[in-house]
Amino acid sequence: MVDEPVPIPPITPGVARALSPLVRRIAAADSSGDVGINTYLIGIDEIVIVDPGPIDAGHLDVLCGCGGDRIRWIVFTNPDPKYSAGALTLKERTGAELLAPPGFDGADQVMGDGHKIDATEFRITAVAMNDGSDGNYAYVLEQERTLISGDHCAEAVPTDLPDKVKSYRIKSIAPAFGQYIDDARLMLKPPS
Repeated sequence: MVDEPVPIPPITPGVARALSPLVRRIAAADSSGDVGINTYLIGIDEIVIVDPGPIDAGHLDVLCGCGGDRIRWIVFTNPDPKYSAGALTLKERTGAELLAPPGFDGADQVMGDGHKIDATEFRITAVAMNDGSDGNYAYVLEQERTLISGDHCAEAVPTDLPDKVKSYRIKSIAPAFGQYIDDARLMLKPPS
């Protein structure tokens, strides 16, 4: 008997889904009610929110309900409002520390390439896209070798990214839109 692959459940806005022991995804709804940006909750005892998404009371309520007072940090992969607009409201509601690139009003700490968040059960490292001057970052969840990529790999993997994350031996990718990618090896294979 051949094992058939288990179908991947569809992404439902507002519903938390565990993707790994340390990663949960909650998709925001876009303006038409369809699936919007993926927000990631990293951690159990202490939580980092990656890409809090737009200012949407329902989405922020779900994030607070899932993370509560364990939300310690907020970061985003892109300073565009569709990724970051909810950051300040989420900071006010949770008391979490907002780490952002230079020039983002309301940040508690300026973040740059290589910045690390050391939590009780994991470490996340910021990886600047381009040179980081545009505020675009990806994050490596070191314990699970997961790249939280934002939409930086949506059309194609940036040519310098495989070298930047090579030492982490990335095995999975958590994108801003769409499904979690369990096997990232082919995507992050350095160009020959």
